[in-house]
Amino acid sequence: MSEELDLIVDAVRRFVRREIWLEEKRIDSNAPRLPVDTHAKLLNRAAELDIAPLMAPRGSVNGPQIDLPDADRLRIAEELSQHRAGVINPAYGLFDPDPPPQLYAATEDQQDRFLSPLLRREVTCFRGLDDPDLSSLRVDGVRIRAQKHPMGWMLDGTKLFVADASDAAFGIVYANTEVVPGQRDGVSAVVVETDRVGFQRWRDWPTIAVGRDTMELNLSAVKVPESNLLGEPSRGPAFANDLVLRRRLFTAAHLTGIASAAQDMCRGVVWSRREHGAPLAQGERARLALADNEVAIAAARALYLSAADRTEDLALAATSYAIETATAVVDRAMDLHGVAGGSADLPLERWARELRWQRLSLGGADQAKLTVAQRLTSTFKK
Repeated sequence: MSEELDLIVDAVRRFVRREIWLEEKRIDSNAPRLPVDTHAKLLNRAAELDIAPLMAPRGSVNGPQIDLPDADRLRIAEELSQHRAGVINPAYGLFDPDPPPQLYAATEDQQDRFLSPLLRREVTCFRGLDDPDLSSLRVDGVRIRAQKHPMGWMLDGTKLFVADASDAAFGIVYANTEVVPGQRDGVSAVVVETDRVGFQRWRDWPTIAVGRDTMELNLSAVKVPESNLLGEPSRGPAFANDLVLRRRLFTAAHLTGIASAAQDMCRGVVWSRREHGAPLAQGERARLALADNEVAIAAARALYLSAADRTEDLALAATSYAIETATAVVDRAMDLHGVAGGSADLPLERWARELRWQRLSLGGADQAKLTVAQRLTSTFKK
């Protein structure tokens, strides 16, 4: 790392350990977010580092004051997730409110109406956890229909597993497009405000990510203007696909951070916990686990850093490998901690549950591998 990056990473690491760790001791072990007053206090302190919003595309007018290449931002992102809630909510959004990446490629009007309020933290948005956000993924599961309407589009249908919808002002909805009634032309991406007539929050949908706001939505003849359409009709999953892939790299970095934090716990417990009258560190089982962890973490980090310059080729591979690495390292950490590994006193059990949920949300490891394989076979020149 450069000297400048080294200083930033050290500052972020101290912030996470001194500020976030301390506050997490004061709240429930499954709390999805910090208390409002605590979040506001830490937000002011985080702003002093001048790296927010960290995930904004480089060159964006909405980016951080310090201009950093993506590889440096990813290395910083790895530090942000190393706390109890870090799998799903790295640093509690203190360094980036994490707007949908597609909004950075939206029209100027759409950015003014949707992106800017998010970045100013005036509103929040909901997001579908199983959305077809990549052009290579299947969209057969889309349950919402968008019919052409004199004022724009009319949407009908249900949307399952939607996160953060309770207080959201809007969100991106993928819908089967019907310019001619009954004739499906593709899938469109539409921004839908939650105060539209016909928008209903139907019911909570609890998951293994305990405490996370997840619910089912129903759209009944919800009418939105043409200006809410992202990109071209019927090409929603392909809209701003490069930015969606880039956002996945930050997920890979966050997950690598979880693995790194679990490895730190392993290195500590092998000396504090004894087995057969001697520290675990003197046994072969613990030593092999530490070695396997270290190699996997180094590989995951190298892969997401390489993907910073080859996003289209490596983003899915980096994300898939990172989730597998984090899952394996946390599992070994729980084994080394014994019964304490499943206790809510430690973050391991929450990491294990939320990593499983994250794996499902990302489409599963096999789906990611099939997508990588599809790209390799389709681009090979005989």
